[in-house]
Amino acid sequence: GTLIQPPVQLSSGDVFQDKWTLLYVAEGGCDPACVNALYISRQARLLLNKDMQRVNRVLLATGPIDRAVLESRHPGVLLLEASSPAAEGVLRAIPAEQRANGLFIVDPLGNLVMRYDARENPKGLLDDLKKLLKLSHIG
Repeated sequence: GTLIQPPVQLSSGDVFQDKWTLLYVAEGGCDPACVNALYISRQARLLLNKDMQRVNRVLLATGPIDRAVLESRHPGVLLLEASSPAAEGVLRAIPAEQRANGLFIVDPLGNLVMRYDARENPKGLLDDLKKLLKLSHIG
């Protein structure tokens, strides 16, 4: 992954508060790249075992998305629609060129801290999540 220096504070209300978050921004509906990123985020979260409750998964959709399909195929994903006030701050904070295939880690204080290419081997994401959770006394 790529460390975001300095971390970017996301003005999103309480969406990212109190837990670590895996965030994916879907440009439009959830295409195959989005489905892959949601799968990777789910698997990484599950592999955290007892720490999985410390991590949320959020999909920020900039276009229409079928909630029923999302909930049936990816249970537990929080949907954030681009039209919501919380999403506006996130979209302003993440440059458009970084959104494509980007799976982001947001800390429990709402800071955007790392970016992963969802097309790459997800082992690095899992390793970094384990380290962050081990060292963190928050979230």
